[in-house]
Amino acid sequence: MIDAADVWPIVKIRLGAISDEKKNLVGTYIMEIGERIKHWCNISTIPDGLLYVWASMTVDAVRVDQPNDEEIAGSVGGGGVNVKIGDTSVSGGGGSGGGLSNTAKKAIDDVVFNYRFDLHRYRRMRWSR
Repeated sequence: MIDAADVWPIVKIRLGAISDEKKNLVGTYIMEIGERIKHWCNISTIPDGLLYVWASMTVDAVRVDQPNDEEIAGSVGGGGVNVKIGDTSVSGGGGSGGGLSNTAKKAIDDVVFNYRFDLHRYRRMRWSR
């Protein structure tokens, strides 16, 4: 079974150099996505097979939820950034502001559902009593 400490090195590589302040922020996303994986799959621990899925979901959630942050926007690479998840899209570049707003929990929910195919094989039935 994996935990947040296993996910952090992968997320760090994918986001590149970020400040200590941002590391704490990204850590909260790692924990939240981990909890959402457990809730959606109805499991109490996250299996090894979901390590990279957890990391990818975290990076996607951070990038979508923090589009105006220069450090995060810089991790996408290239000039402009266009991210579309379901019916939610965010466009911008280099953290310039551009009037974008954070999409918060809705975006994170959309990220979870975009990985539904990867999560489905680990999902367990929940029995009510």
